[in-house]
Amino acid sequence: MSLVALLATIGAGIGLSAGLAFNLRLAAVLGSPLIATFVTFWVGAALLISLWALGLDGARPDTWPALWTLVGGLLGVTYVTLSLITGARLGAGASTVAVTLGQVVGAAIITGLGWLGQTAQPPTLAGILSAALLLGAVGLLAADRQRKQQ
Repeated sequence: MSLVALLATIGAGIGLSAGLAFNLRLAAVLGSPLIATFVTFWVGAALLISLWALGLDGARPDTWPALWTLVGGLLGVTYVTLSLITGARLGAGASTVAVTLGQVVGAAIITGLGWLGQTAQPPTLAGILSAALLLGAVGLLAADRQRKQQ
């Protein structure tokens, strides 16, 4: 595994945590997680269109992708909205770890069954143990948050 790729992925995860904190503030100011999600995606779309227009990636697609491949956008909007709703209740820590647990479980199911064009790979002991540890972390963080709120 490339150390640079691993560090970049960890950096992306840190960015998600920071993004959640920014978006929680945005939702509080705007009074709605749906409006905050809309604003977040609008700003992101404006940035991406600008970068694409500048030709930074050099890509110019010749065809439009199959519609089913656009489901990721729906999942992204759902992720941000649900993160804002639950993050306000669970806290950024428990919410982030819960999302990570969901990603680990989802990846295990998708790759385990070979769905969505992935090569089927049976779950490993390390993957199962990772999910179990994350589940424990979610439980500990949620219990700690609830204890502090009482």
